[in-house]
Amino acid sequence: RIFTLHHSSRIYRPSILCHSKMATKINGKPTSAVASRNAKDSQGEYSVSIHDDNSSGQEWILDAYSALEPRSYLQEFTSQNVRPDGRPFSASRPITILPSIFTRNSYGSAMVSLGGGSNASSQSCCTRVIAACTLLVGHPSPSTPNEGDVDVTLSASPLSGPRFDIMGRESGEITAGNYGMAKDGGANGGNANQQPLPGNLSNIISRTHNNNNTNSTTPSPTDTKEIESWIRRTLRSSRYIDPTELGIEHGVSAWRIRISIHILNHEGNVWDAALLCVCAALRDLRLPMVEIDRGVVKIVKDEGSSGGDGQKGKVQRKQGRSLTLGPLPVPLTIAILPTNESEKSNTNVLLVDPTHLEEDVAAGNTVTVVCNTNEEIVEFHKKGSGSRLSVEQVAAVACMGFGRAKELEKLVLGR
Repeated sequence: RIFTLHHSSRIYRPSILCHSKMATKINGKPTSAVASRNAKDSQGEYSVSIHDDNSSGQEWILDAYSALEPRSYLQEFTSQNVRPDGRPFSASRPITILPSIFTRNSYGSAMVSLGGGSNASSQSCCTRVIAACTLLVGHPSPSTPNEGDVDVTLSASPLSGPRFDIMGRESGEITAGNYGMAKDGGANGGNANQQPLPGNLSNIISRTHNNNNTNSTTPSPTDTKEIESWIRRTLRSSRYIDPTELGIEHGVSAWRIRISIHILNHEGNVWDAALLCVCAALRDLRLPMVEIDRGVVKIVKDEGSSGGDGQKGKVQRKQGRSLTLGPLPVPLTIAILPTNESEKSNTNVLLVDPTHLEEDVAAGNTVTVVCNTNEEIVEFHKKGSGSRLSVEQVAAVACMGFGRAKELEKLVLGR
């Protein structure tokens, strides 16, 4: 079963051209950058390219521009009320949930993808996370003799993204180093031995630095330990699962669900993808049948031949079952872009479901609200000290969170 959610607001039909402010010269010839919407793609994504009457295939210069000057590159689009991937500020990427991806060595699993499409470029711009549930038998706490617990671990590898090391830690030094090198010494970073950039890209870098009066900030790396703690806290406060259902024998044994999450591809907003994947894996979880013999718990693999709950001699049997789930905690992460000092308006730009580039420009200034279909705010988590939200913006974030909760409940739980 593959469930995919598409917003109708993201299906663009007409062909629209959005001209950006960026203009330079390549090899002494005038060249303009144009962000054009591709009507052939059902996602309606914008494709940014260099249009030159005398040469073609200059798309590489915008790739270099976005890598060296991510803030200025993003402002070329936000100034036109659009994002590099063609979405409005308040639109999220399509969500795909695939349950039961592991048939062995796990009792429940799921995979969640944010973004993605039929073409290769859409697949490379998608955030994909997998989660699998394994079970351990442990001793419950004396204060809660009938309750089990849930443990969450999040891991990554160099295959998750170019910034992750072999230990699964992400660093912002790669982007920050290139960006700082271009800022301190132009396109060549003040290094005489470094080869100059091709074309006239150094003029773009110096011009955008002169026009941008804000202080640059270093991108905030993804902290896997922080996400783990946030997911555990959200599961407890949301009452999504009842811990008393994890008890096996009063005061003696209880289930401990260990949820292992792995980032397959990181293209922004891992927080939302990880929590949704955990909820989908718990929805797919089924506790196995067990036999209890004088405190020893044994998992019965063949449930069909063992009958239901009961007691045979000194052996007590408990039938396998799925968990009774509560209201689904649905997250919504919004990036808060800082404003330029030269701009008269102090209103922050809020980008729903940010990509990795947008998260880098926001420099860790994000807000994540977790809501359910009962119109309750389960968690409100704001990161970063370089931005502030007004009362109207907080109310707007809550309203968007309530709408997203109603939208995704049927997708995750199948209700």
